[in-house]
Amino acid sequence: MKKNFLTIAVLAIIICLSSCKSSSSFENDVKKMGDLRCQMQKLQAKDPDDEKVKKELEELGKEMDAYGEEMRVKYEAKKDDKEMEAKATAIMKEAMEKCK
Repeated sequence: MKKNFLTIAVLAIIICLSSCKSSSSFENDVKKMGDLRCQMQKLQAKDPDDEKVKKELEELGKEMDAYGEEMRVKYEAKKDDKEMEAKATAIMKEAMEKCK
């Protein structure tokens, strides 16, 4: 699971390095990744021996991997935009601060 979380974090950084044609679309994409990371964090805080939690973690990991790949492809051409990187970092930070 830690490998999946690290992969997710790397994909989130890729999104952070990216830009897009529509800033609201970009913001929504980053917020969705933040929501997925929040869900992962909450699940990881639960009993790791619980089979239901294990299954949910596995399913969420797959969803995050698929979404991360989708975003990597979507924003590949514009990944060097520093302004969008800063914006994505701020959005992700806000999303994770709200995660409880």
